[in-house]
Amino acid sequence: MVTGYALRTFSLPVDIEDQFLAELWALGALGFESHSAEEGLSRLDAYFASQSSPWMTSDDLARWRRRGVRELGTEQVKGRDWLAVYRETSEPFDVGERFRVDPRDEETSLPATSTMDGSTRRDLKIPARTAFGTGSHESTRLVIEWLEDLELTGQTVLDVGTGSGILSFVAEILGAHRVVGFDVDAQAVCMAKSNAQFNDVEPLLFAGRLSSIVRKRDFDLALVNILPENILSEMPYLADLLKSGGRVISSGNLVSRRDELLALWAELGFLPAGEKVDAEWAAWLLELKQVELS
Repeated sequence: MVTGYALRTFSLPVDIEDQFLAELWALGALGFESHSAEEGLSRLDAYFASQSSPWMTSDDLARWRRRGVRELGTEQVKGRDWLAVYRETSEPFDVGERFRVDPRDEETSLPATSTMDGSTRRDLKIPARTAFGTGSHESTRLVIEWLEDLELTGQTVLDVGTGSGILSFVAEILGAHRVVGFDVDAQAVCMAKSNAQFNDVEPLLFAGRLSSIVRKRDFDLALVNILPENILSEMPYLADLLKSGGRVISSGNLVSRRDELLALWAELGFLPAGEKVDAEWAAWLLELKQVELS
């Protein structure tokens, strides 16, 4: 159990904060706190498991410094549940056209369905816990919007990096025949299994990597809501797991990197079939056009 964290504090221009956050996520950051500083700048607190966590190369640090990022210091802080106040004060929020997420503690959660503002939605009980996600981020919302647009009845779905499990739950509720979700973080998988019980769904959830799955050509659709740096090295495995003509919903992509990232997917045989954008984030529907057999 983690009893403390390494807290790295930065000063940076507000307009590059999302891009810098994306790189820190890729380096294993557990969470962030952003504070207003002087005009045009923000102070960012980033939490890591320890001071020995993977860190930027000197070239990467120099690149960010040229863009105005300054590291103000690093210190070890005691472990704390920084989402406790959020769970106590938050309210349910709508996602997509058919879902409402309740991020509060489970004992305060809503029943399975609710009607508000004249619309009936399926409630998802996802108590906010460290780093696993409730569906409030644009990248997760975009995947849910894509899932609502697709016909999932009878489909087999793979949720890559399941986190809280929310995308697996949505896929099952929308009619998927079988849903498999996994994460490299065993603690996240334990939390996802607990969340599955709250929501009366039964995806198959396990801790591991793409390479752990031995059944080839088994999935119709893969959900990849992960920052590119955290998953691209494993993407060749994904092509082998999808059926011919299989599809991927790729989210967690900065719009500013669209051409670069789509080119990487294209090298693996995945071509874009649609795009959704929210703020600086993009989610693509990709189709597998060719597969290199292993």
